[in-house]
Amino acid sequence: MRCVWATPVAGSCAESPLTYDEGMVEKAPAIRFGLYDLLEARPGIGLDRLYRERFELIAAAENAGLWGYHTTEHHLTPLDATPSPSLFLAAAAQHTSTIRLGSLVHVLPLYEPIRLAEELLMLDALTGGRLEIGFGKGVSSPEQRLLGRDPDEREANMGDVLEQVLSIFCGEPVDGAAVPFQPVQKPYPPLWYAGNADYAGRHNLHVVLGGSADRIIENANLHKQTAAAHANSPRRLNPDPVPTTAFSRHVLVGADSDSARRRAIESWKAYDHNITTHFRRIGEPRESNPTLDGDGALAIEQGLLAAGDPDDVAANLLEVAAHSQVDYSLASFCWGSLDHAEAMASFELFVTEVIPRVQAALA
Repeated sequence: MRCVWATPVAGSCAESPLTYDEGMVEKAPAIRFGLYDLLEARPGIGLDRLYRERFELIAAAENAGLWGYHTTEHHLTPLDATPSPSLFLAAAAQHTSTIRLGSLVHVLPLYEPIRLAEELLMLDALTGGRLEIGFGKGVSSPEQRLLGRDPDEREANMGDVLEQVLSIFCGEPVDGAAVPFQPVQKPYPPLWYAGNADYAGRHNLHVVLGGSADRIIENANLHKQTAAAHANSPRRLNPDPVPTTAFSRHVLVGADSDSARRRAIESWKAYDHNITTHFRRIGEPRESNPTLDGDGALAIEQGLLAAGDPDDVAANLLEVAAHSQVDYSLASFCWGSLDHAEAMASFELFVTEVIPRVQAALA
């Protein structure tokens, strides 16, 4: 394994091999479970309460044996109350001890590389080596412009920031200044990418996929095949022999299927309202339509929304997990207009009723 990126830099650790302790690599079960979380604002609920409620959910996930928690980064929108994922994950680390904590994603074009690298080094230490780093170029042009960035330069900027951050992780001096600290995880925390199976596969990155079951199955197989085809590439960024292929679902589990679906359809409208905030503000067409214009019934039909009783939700997950090479299932429980009590009740049913059904079917 070498510490490299898309464009190796002369004098960087891309030119010298870095090895991982193979004893640290654990064999994963057939499928793991975790949380994917947009901390959406709720009317009348302050940040202090919103965060306390979320820490309760994360602690419950750890107690239930879930593998990881992954938060997001969005700005000036009710879609996301964690515009600084590093800060939130540092706080979450104080409420947990074993669950992996990660970002999906840090939007790299918005950062100064040296400061980001230093913050991630801090976060790797504060989590006790439980940090998972997701990175991306950002999916919202309006957010980029609000923060003084050119959306057309996102991809190039992402590559530049990634290169510098990984250089610092690998101990390369910055303008002659030595880097005094090293990551807890060697040579650095695991790296994730969202959505692009081909890019993630070519760089041996862990990936999170979304969309219909057919789309996820196609991209999951592409991810694994591409990673295998590039097994000897110097551009691999993670040491794992096989990268993790994850998929995400918004989830609402209830005792009664019809009631849960009705509530999910209602809540989906609020989720759509939050996700389109900037585009409605400036009258610009959205760049993608993951919420299907707020049509929750269609989202259930297409599998984006797993709602109903435990059998319904298990069937949704198995439609992907039983027919593809995914090995990690991410669920979002707090979304749209769902309140904390509803999310916790749904989570409890998911843990006690849905996960056992999925695991039994895959055994």
